[in-house]
Amino acid sequence: MRNQISRKSERPYRRGLVWLRNDLRVADNTALYRADRGCRQLAAVFIACPQTWASHGDGDNVVAFRLRTLAQLQRQLGDRHIPLYFLELPAFADVPAAIAQIVRKLEIDALFANAEYPLNERRRDAQVRDALKEIPVPVEYSSDRTLIPPGSLTTNSGDGFKVFTPFKRAFIARHGDEPFSPLPAPQARSADHGAQWPEWIALPGDNNLVRKIPQAVGDYSVADGDREHVLDWPVGESAGAAYLEDFSAKIADYHRQRDFPAADATSRLSPYLNCGAVSIRQCVQMALAENGGRWAGSSDGANTWLNELLWREFYQHLVLNYPRVCCNKPFKPETDAVPWSEDAENFARWCAGNTGVPIVDAAMRQLNETGWMHNRLRMVVASFLTKNLLIDWRRGERYFMERLVDADFAANNGGWQWAASTGTDAAPYFRVFNPYSQSKKFDPGGEFIRAFLPELAAVAAKDIHCPPPLEGYPSPICDVHKSRKYAIDVFANLKSQ
Repeated sequence: MRNQISRKSERPYRRGLVWLRNDLRVADNTALYRADRGCRQLAAVFIACPQTWASHGDGDNVVAFRLRTLAQLQRQLGDRHIPLYFLELPAFADVPAAIAQIVRKLEIDALFANAEYPLNERRRDAQVRDALKEIPVPVEYSSDRTLIPPGSLTTNSGDGFKVFTPFKRAFIARHGDEPFSPLPAPQARSADHGAQWPEWIALPGDNNLVRKIPQAVGDYSVADGDREHVLDWPVGESAGAAYLEDFSAKIADYHRQRDFPAADATSRLSPYLNCGAVSIRQCVQMALAENGGRWAGSSDGANTWLNELLWREFYQHLVLNYPRVCCNKPFKPETDAVPWSEDAENFARWCAGNTGVPIVDAAMRQLNETGWMHNRLRMVVASFLTKNLLIDWRRGERYFMERLVDADFAANNGGWQWAASTGTDAAPYFRVFNPYSQSKKFDPGGEFIRAFLPELAAVAAKDIHCPPPLEGYPSPICDVHKSRKYAIDVFANLKSQ
């Protein structure tokens, strides 16, 4: 349960510490709320781990967005006289000992954090709990990133769901009447509260200073990055709330407009959900209000978006129930035998947006230039890489993680494995997106293509989806019909074996 602290036990601890991760907001932050209710004095800490982040594929875009959001959060906590400390350590392995030292030096009585579900994060969190048992200081991990705790929704046999539709049915049957009401922000402490906490503390080792921010974030080398387009995204809780409010005005038409990349019809909330500037409950509350309080109500647009939020939920549950997907393995073990192509030139052309297939190239250049890609196009380019070029989905998954400002492991891995037919899905392996028909259907006038492929600006609408030979634009990298048939044969042979 998200809120179990009773009034009788309110604020039983003198000093509490909130360990922030990808939950960078004050409103509807379960760990922060429970710490506020349970502790008379309160501080927060954020620990950057650049080596582990890099090993997980987190690129400059998502890291810069995360840290800029953190600096905004410091101001919000500062207004409530709650200090926020910052520490940089190389890797997750260094975190348990550091937190134990912080807890000792700040005389902390309880640690609060929101649970994270990928395998390495769960191992780190278990090690932190073990380290604090020796002090002893209790650790409380709350369910916050998902609507319900992963692992709590199972099949009749007690297993985690492997297919989305049964998961959705079970979720609505068991939790469809719950309000998922957001929690309030923490109360402001007295003005002298912040003065009771030191400006910095030193830990054993070289340069291990735990400092109050925002100065610390400004010193962090990745925060500014070399990708100026990331700065085009406003950051922080107020920016996420503004995007949510803006989307509420157009959600009614979402089901009709969401697949057209040239239209401003999607929520663009994914970067804010990923770093926690917006909560999943805030999103669901808005959509349910539009939908008469029901998961399947009168608004087709809200129904569609709620369905997509449940896909996000499904993928978050998947990484806990089936941790092999966190180990660079396909969900379907037999698909590890697919003879993936090692063609480095084809992969490089796909990455750069130079395949000669306009909708694929425009989508990849949108990713490279803005750090974001329209969801319909994520499916198109993933299908093209894994089926038409038969290149390992893990290479595309990694490239997306390195470029996306909303790079979330669970959603990214789930989406790539879905496209590659290696993941959890009832659809057959012979589902292959035709990029030309997708282009004609969802960018009929070529508006999106022209926005990112200026070399095709003068091409007529009837030709832009598959242009004739043109100086300055490459010929198609493959025959989509022949390559589709080859991919289907590969998977069919795999299935027969």
